Amino acid sequence: MKKLLASILLIINLLVFTSDVFATDYSKIATNQKITQALSSLESINRRDVIAILLGRNATRKPIRVLFRDLNIYGYTGCEAVTIRTKNNGLIIYISNEHRSASPECIACLIAHEAQHHTFTNSRAEELRAWISETQAWNEFVKKDKTLLTRNEPLAKRENYIARIRNKGGVQGVQKLIATNPVYSKLE
Repeated sequence: MKKLLASILLIINLLVFTSDVFATDYSKIATNQKITQALSSLESINRRDVIAILLGRNATRKPIRVLFRDLNIYGYTGCEAVTIRTKNNGLIIYISNEHRSASPECIACLIAHEAQHHTFTNSRAEELRAWISETQAWNEFVKKDKTLLTRNEPLAKRENYIARIRNKGGVQGVQKLIATNPVYSKLE
């Protein structure tokens, strides 16, 4: 009986304490702890599609790095995040330094959005895919944690705003939001 109990306790310990061993290795994507938390949170809501894009299932067939940066340096003042092509035809997602203290869920939503820009078609259709991906992630996070609806951080307010538009007006609501945004005025 003691051996059986000891075996059961050993199995429980292995399951509990080695669960991180089976987690995705994000080292090719990010080294920042907040960003890796955001990536883990995407997996927790079954957004492995986004993780797959970041790991190399994208137009470049290369991993997409995710970093915090001062976007003003690159001329992206007022942007939350941006996807940029590198010199070696890879991609990098830069998230504004302003969001270093944002919750992992909010950062995850930006990553879900930016990951959709791996095709670089620069179209309203691509932007719509990105915003839909972002709101899908946010809605899943809110299902798990309703307190996200009352967070007073800028990205949570953004996510709640976009999600309300999508939840009320569907895809057409998001299309209208994109159409009225001057940043996307030249997209076809």
